Amino acid sequence: MPMGNGVIVDRRRVLEIIDQLRVAIPANIRQAREVMQRREQTISEAEAEARAIVEAAQREAQRRISEQTVLREAQAEAQRIYREAEARAQALLRETQQRIEQQQAQARAEIQQQIAQADEYALALLTRLDKNISAFLNNVRQSIEAIQQDRTRPQD
Repeated sequence: MPMGNGVIVDRRRVLEIIDQLRVAIPANIRQAREVMQRREQTISEAEAEARAIVEAAQREAQRRISEQTVLREAQAEAQRIYREAEARAQALLRETQQRIEQQQAQARAEIQQQIAQADEYALALLTRLDKNISAFLNNVRQSIEAIQQDRTRPQD
C-alpha cells in the first residue's frame, strides 16, 4: 500500500498494528482514567485533610483567643475587684477615723464636764468643811476663852 513520499507499508502489518492499538488504547485509557481517578481521590483526600487541618487550626486559634480573652477579662475583673476593695477599705478607714475623732471629742467633753462637776463638788465640800472648821474653831476659841475666864475669876 503506497503511503506517500515513496513509502510502501505492508497493509497486513498496518491492520495488525491498528488492531493492537484498538486493544491497547482502551487499556491505556482505562489506566489513565484510573490514574486520574486516584489523582483526583488523592487531591480530594488532601483537600479534605487540608480543610480539617485549617479547621483544627482555626478552632485552636479561637480557643487560644478565647483563653486570652477570658484571661484578660479575669485580669480586668481582678483589677476592678481590687480597686473596689481598696476604695471600700479607704472609706471604712475614713469612717473609722471619723468615729474615733467623734468619740475622742465626746470623751473630752465628758472629761471636761466631769472635771467641772468634780470642781463643783470639791468647792461645795471645801466650803462646808470651811464652815464646819470655822464653827469648830469658834467653839474651840469660846472654850479657850471660857476656860481662861474661869481661871481669872476668883474662886469662891
